[in-house]
Amino acid sequence: MAQPNRLAFLDALRGLAAVYVVLFHVMAMPAPALATGPVMGAVLAMGGTGVALFFVISAFSLAYTMPRHARTPRPLLSFYLHRVFRIAPLFFVLLAFSIWRDGRGSHAGHSLPEILANVSFTFNLFPGWEAGIVWASWAIGVEMLFYAVFPLLFRVIDRPLRAWWVAVAGTLASLLAGAGVFGAGGLAAVGDYGLLRHLPVFLYGILAYHLFAALPTLQAGTARRCCAAALFGGALLLVALTVGSARAWVVPGLGWILFGAGYAALLVGMSRFPLKWVVNRVTAYLGQVSYSLYLAHPIVVALLIPVFRRIQAQVPHADLAYLACAVLTLAVAIPLAHLGYRLIEVPGIRAGHRLLAAINGRRTAADAERAR
Repeated sequence: MAQPNRLAFLDALRGLAAVYVVLFHVMAMPAPALATGPVMGAVLAMGGTGVALFFVISAFSLAYTMPRHARTPRPLLSFYLHRVFRIAPLFFVLLAFSIWRDGRGSHAGHSLPEILANVSFTFNLFPGWEAGIVWASWAIGVEMLFYAVFPLLFRVIDRPLRAWWVAVAGTLASLLAGAGVFGAGGLAAVGDYGLLRHLPVFLYGILAYHLFAALPTLQAGTARRCCAAALFGGALLLVALTVGSARAWVVPGLGWILFGAGYAALLVGMSRFPLKWVVNRVTAYLGQVSYSLYLAHPIVVALLIPVFRRIQAQVPHADLAYLACAVLTLAVAIPLAHLGYRLIEVPGIRAGHRLLAAINGRRTAADAERAR
């Protein structure tokens, strides 16, 4: 479904983020993990940071579209309805499947309170339920908390300099919490699913938006040089972090934050230098179906693990065997993601638009009646 004012580089990076997470799970979900060579293994091991790229893109996208909501009769309602109808339909379908799957045979299933926490997207707030019932949905739980406070953040962070300071403050708070300065509660907040662990990455996305929005105020040459520096610096940082993580030189919490900073720099750079091998019709399409690809791919990987083992037995070279498994996974997961996007996501988005139009229409009619 084409949308006005879509940014091609943003869709492309979203698609690549989804694929990176898929490639990581192809290697990491089987037990034991699929064997790879040292170089490929180091790159794939960082595939989980594709979620950090998702978070950066999400914050950037929300900031980019917020002025559109502000022009509607009910800005907050417009924002929250769009978010709910964008996320909930596919999530609820997979939640229903997951509840059925986990309640069969010897599986214990899920209690009613846990199910209600997932239905209400509050599961991140309950210890032990943060991972979510739907596989890989922990990121949705974190995103929903960020959505809850985003309108306030956007109102406060209204210029590039303030975005810098808030990003610095969020980073310091996360690092201090990780160092134990704020006690057990702070350490819990920077756990794998803790909001304070991921808040700096979201803030980098907001900062990236403000830097992007400020580019037209610069001379063309200056803007291009700034974006070239961001692109090169971001890419260099990501490579250094990948090598450093493989050699255990990078502390995981700090590494996650730095990956977020690198991805934010890369995003700003891509806005002026959309490299064809990164930003193209294929990656833009993957960006369209990325949400379905992200949520559905763990099921595909789990079902294909027996096939992976046969491929490993037949292909002696570890990297080639892994690549065959990855290609097979994408060949199954992408068509399923296309169906999820067309049959669930698009109708859900349209339903949200219709509901908002109906609410705004009633308000307009009521205002006209009072004006008589």
